[in-house]
Amino acid sequence: MKMHKNYSDLLEMLIEKWPSDFDGHLHYTVGLSGGVDSVVLAHLMAKACQIKPIHLSAIHVNHGISENSDRWEDFCKKLCINLKIPLTVARLKIVKTPGEGLENTARIERYNEYSKLKNSIIVLAHHQDDLIETMLIQLARGSDIHNIAAMNEIMTKSNQIYWRPLLNLDKSEIMNFANTNNLQHIEDESNTNNAYLRNFLRNQIIPKLVHFDPFIKKKFLNSLVSIQKNTALTDEYLKNDLNSCLSENKTLLIEKFAKLTLLRQQALLAYFIKSENLPLPSQRQLEEFRLQILNAAPDRHPSLLLGSQKKIIRIKSQIAITDI
Repeated sequence: MKMHKNYSDLLEMLIEKWPSDFDGHLHYTVGLSGGVDSVVLAHLMAKACQIKPIHLSAIHVNHGISENSDRWEDFCKKLCINLKIPLTVARLKIVKTPGEGLENTARIERYNEYSKLKNSIIVLAHHQDDLIETMLIQLARGSDIHNIAAMNEIMTKSNQIYWRPLLNLDKSEIMNFANTNNLQHIEDESNTNNAYLRNFLRNQIIPKLVHFDPFIKKKFLNSLVSIQKNTALTDEYLKNDLNSCLSENKTLLIEKFAKLTLLRQQALLAYFIKSENLPLPSQRQLEEFRLQILNAAPDRHPSLLLGSQKKIIRIKSQIAITDI
């Protein structure tokens, strides 16, 4: 693997990967936590401004969870002043959502802040290690295949475009670049807390797997690419099922839904939720809901929460996604 140690190498990679679909988009906003990944990305995007005719800004979401949150915010402010990047700071007070871990609740609220920047492409610093960790987390949770393959380089969620240009780099390469170029960054003390599943995988499990097989990360990534391709192919068929079951009110008609085979019903429920850019419940939860909507009495309205703001519910002869 080629190691990108200087700005010219990594900047060349960034410019080459710049999606042609983004031509005409002038405003880009870096999601800046202050950690090494987002700091490297902010520096690269600032350099890209000298080449591409774009307007660049950053957003820092202060979750207010750590006692160091304000210090991290100050670091991001100083960094953006040095890079001559306008910075938006969103200060939150995270309230743990029932059924959600603190980490996932913070992530949901962070994306809610991103979604407010409608005229800008949100640029995020996820890398290969994040891909692998996310895949393993979703497998451990018994998630739907769409969740396993959810992290793509370009994604649209709630009409907001997200771009992850560093997905072909691993963490060690990003660290190497930061150290070589003396880029300062903050360290989130929670990253060493193995009570969080992601940290446990990152700090304990994956290093042991790599020791057992030095090529295992590459194998994970190959499997993920295969999953993503098969998911995309399946979605092409599910789009037809969705259109055939969809009412004029954008709800699913139970009469038509019930005529589908079991596998297509299960897949269509997940696709219906995914088409609204909402978080997918576990396969167990989806299956319980499927049985409820088909077997419940007409006056019953079984429902399932989709994050903190939406739910999927049976209303008479239809399946709808509504506000909670």
